[in-house]
Amino acid sequence: MLRLYFLISFLFILCTEPSFSAFEGENDFIIHPTSTVYSFLPSDYLLKKKFIFTTSGSRLYSMPECNKIHTGLLSAFPFALFGVDVSFFGSELYNETELGLSILKGTKNLFGIRMKIMKLGIKGYGSRFYWGNDLLFLSQNKLFYFQSIYTNALSYGYRYDEEKPISSFSSLLRIYPGEWNSFNIKITFSVLTGTNFEIGNGVKLSNTLSVGGGFDIETRSISSNLLLSLSSTDLTYSISSHPELGLTHTIGLIFSQVKESRE
Repeated sequence: MLRLYFLISFLFILCTEPSFSAFEGENDFIIHPTSTVYSFLPSDYLLKKKFIFTTSGSRLYSMPECNKIHTGLLSAFPFALFGVDVSFFGSELYNETELGLSILKGTKNLFGIRMKIMKLGIKGYGSRFYWGNDLLFLSQNKLFYFQSIYTNALSYGYRYDEEKPISSFSSLLRIYPGEWNSFNIKITFSVLTGTNFEIGNGVKLSNTLSVGGGFDIETRSISSNLLLSLSSTDLTYSISSHPELGLTHTIGLIFSQVKESRE
């Protein structure tokens, strides 16, 4: 959603003053569902997983120039968590591609860094490459899950300040009144969009089915999510309604393996 907002703002600002660069970032972790306020995940979801693979795709507001694909892989080793992810946004005319490598250290409290290569492509103008670092912090226990990401904390490859990838900061807090539900709040800030608040709730209806909903205070967008758990595979479907731009449908697949329990 922020990327579409930037794209519209980019075209507007281009006619009035020096433009901002792309790659503002959506503050998403490697595993996309962990970054949304409108989905339910157990508080110890990452603690229990040995291996997670996720992929999702959507067409923002049903616009053919706003395709979005994200694929991520996270694997737990005795000494650290390692992840790799790739994302694509746009179309043949205008597109952004990111390739990231993440390292996180810790158990219940994890600190990490995501190093990424970013490519901006505009038809007729060639491609530009940038490099950036995201700083990550996760804290998880029975009562809450907290996630904080500083996107583009350090950036390289730009020649002018106007094309520097925009830094942004987000914090997501999930509070678990019970094992079957969570109250979620997300705060995002960047120089381009200012401060934005999102609130949501997730409910586990059964071992197979979880649902959730959320509201974006700034854009007045309403989102909902359905997660179907089938053994080691999860299927997700999300729909978001923007009051002016319309609907966005997102489908996703998550494959994971649980760590062996130690008595």
